[in-house]
Amino acid sequence: MNDNHLSAHIGQYALIKNDENKVLILERQKSKTWCLPGGRLDEDEDWDIALLREIKEELNLECHSPKPIAVNILTDAYQTKYCVFFSVICSDISTLKISVEHSGSGWFGIEDAKNLNVEDDKIKKVILDFLA
Repeated sequence: MNDNHLSAHIGQYALIKNDENKVLILERQKSKTWCLPGGRLDEDEDWDIALLREIKEELNLECHSPKPIAVNILTDAYQTKYCVFFSVICSDISTLKISVEHSGSGWFGIEDAKNLNVEDDKIKKVILDFLA
């Protein structure tokens, strides 16, 4: 029996807001498109531990209190994945240091975020809704 229909790619992504109501968005090293921090769960990994691990790996930030705010199904050239977007609270954003996966980062308000080349329009909508 083929169990491929039971497998799913699950991605989870963090929306981190600063005191100026701006959200942290990252630029991917390879594609130069903008994205949110996060990634896929490892096998048998709890969702909350995975999300906080990804944030630590990609941003060197200690965060807590993940709260789901949106879901989407995204498809690209490599996969279809079910994505959950979380707001998180980070204790100290002064320790921010992006990983080698990314070539840039920035804090963007709603008007600036509208003009970014975000990797998927569904992700851009989540960002804009979060900032509204």
